[in-house]
Amino acid sequence: MRVLTTVALLAAMAPAIRAASPARNTFVVQAELQGLYDEESAAALQFFTTQDIDDFHGVFCTENWFFLDAAGQRHAWSDMRGQAAKLLAEPRATSISQPISKLSLTRDGAVTLVTLTTVHDVTDDEGRYGRKGARHTLTESTRYKDTWIQVGDGWKQQSREQLGRPSQRVDEPAG
Repeated sequence: MRVLTTVALLAAMAPAIRAASPARNTFVVQAELQGLYDEESAAALQFFTTQDIDDFHGVFCTENWFFLDAAGQRHAWSDMRGQAAKLLAEPRATSISQPISKLSLTRDGAVTLVTLTTVHDVTDDEGRYGRKGARHTLTESTRYKDTWIQVGDGWKQQSREQLGRPSQRVDEPAG
């Protein structure tokens, strides 16, 4: 009798367990994708050549990856590669983060909302933020909507859409 009760209880619970599984999957997917964002942010701090950028893009993104700018213009990787390479000549960021604020599962993968925050310590040679020569911390934040697809047991970014203009904050002088 006990076995029969257990089987009946499990049969009754099965639909609820299946319904709860997307929430669990959402948590797992968010953890996996946040790990990829963290890996991308850490790697970007260590890029020294355009080959570094190309290698990472080849592993991290799909072949048909594209960027949709805030004006709604679509750009292929071949268009964006030059902009990424120009960043190599600028002062290095002291930190980069991309926390996920929202994740939605799709049939083929997931869509995330993230805020890319980049921090730079700069010397204000022109006096744009106060006294000439003062050091400042510049924090720039930009929101993005990213589309991810599952490839085997991994993930690749298929597109990145900029949501609005970047915001910039100048902190008190750094020293």
